[in-house]
Amino acid sequence: MNGRKILFLGEYTGFAGGIERYAFRTAGLLRARGARVFWCGRTPSRDEALFRRGFDGVLAPEQVTEDLFDLAALHKLPSPENLRCWRRLFGERLVFWAHDHDLYCPRRHYYTPFGRNNCHRAFSPFRCALCARISSPRNWRFLRPDPAALLRELREHRAVVLSDFMRNNLLLNGFSPERVLRIPPVLDFPELPAAQAPEGPLKILFLGQLIRGKGADLLLEALRQLKIPWRAKLAGDGADRPLLEARAKAAGLSARIEFTGWLTDPAGSLQACDTVVFPSRWQEPFGLSGAEGAAWAKPVVAFDAGGVREWLTDGVNGFLVPERDTAAMAAKLETLYRDPALKLRMGAAGRQLAEERFSPERFLNGFQKLFEQELLS
Repeated sequence: MNGRKILFLGEYTGFAGGIERYAFRTAGLLRARGARVFWCGRTPSRDEALFRRGFDGVLAPEQVTEDLFDLAALHKLPSPENLRCWRRLFGERLVFWAHDHDLYCPRRHYYTPFGRNNCHRAFSPFRCALCARISSPRNWRFLRPDPAALLRELREHRAVVLSDFMRNNLLLNGFSPERVLRIPPVLDFPELPAAQAPEGPLKILFLGQLIRGKGADLLLEALRQLKIPWRAKLAGDGADRPLLEARAKAAGLSARIEFTGWLTDPAGSLQACDTVVFPSRWQEPFGLSGAEGAAWAKPVVAFDAGGVREWLTDGVNGFLVPERDTAAMAAKLETLYRDPALKLRMGAAGRQLAEERFSPERFLNGFQKLFEQELLS
């Protein structure tokens, strides 16, 4: 990577969510290997000063010129007009990172507006427009004006995915297999203290945005069903926080649940917990916070949706349970509490799996292929 100049194109300058955390971490790794990495975003977000320190520079869109960069990584969908502008500037050097479902789902969630059943269909202009419009009118302002145009434009470019699940979704929507490259994300691997059998209540950690898609409300329902001593920490923030706090209070759970808000560094919470829960309602393109739990040698209990299977093997480093089955989630949490040796074995297996699949070397080897492909094109 020595001497390469790379531009990351996003929406937020700061830690708005998983995309920005991914960009920040990978920029640090690329810079450590000699590349110069810049960020281009439009909207300030949390911990902006810290985020800016992760890059060699932060540019406004009008400051970007074609001769400055060897590669442009598009981390968030722009408008069709802006996409065409980036295409004119960078040509084959522009690579799209498929972090979410925006490209082929106008509603972005990739589940139905009523019942919230996960969708598995390719984009269809008529059907998807109808689905988007029968959702709440307050969400109409977030709908893209012409998702079909974006899809047509991006099919002409190379794409990067973090999981085979997302690769299959792009192929379903007309991308050529040779133009979709899977690059596994890189995780941090902290030094771990000697493993000890847990004592006291089961300490449960949720890391993520407090929004409907992330399923924190489903976690509350699972916690309500537990018949063991437990304490839970919900680390994150979002529009649903007041509703979740009210539900916890109404269910008599408030004394055992801590809502921490956004954590700049969740390391302390990861180290202190016994297990990480990953109750996402939507089909996670990858599920970075769950994989981080595995890197901390914590067993993970998760709903079996999206790309979760690519870092969680049922019965090995945690438990997969059917989508939205809160009773099954509660039962697996009880299993971990009642079998401390199993918890330790699963934690160790998760750490080993994460080191094998999500090492810096694997990420860098994948990233290098982008430059090799560009030279061959």
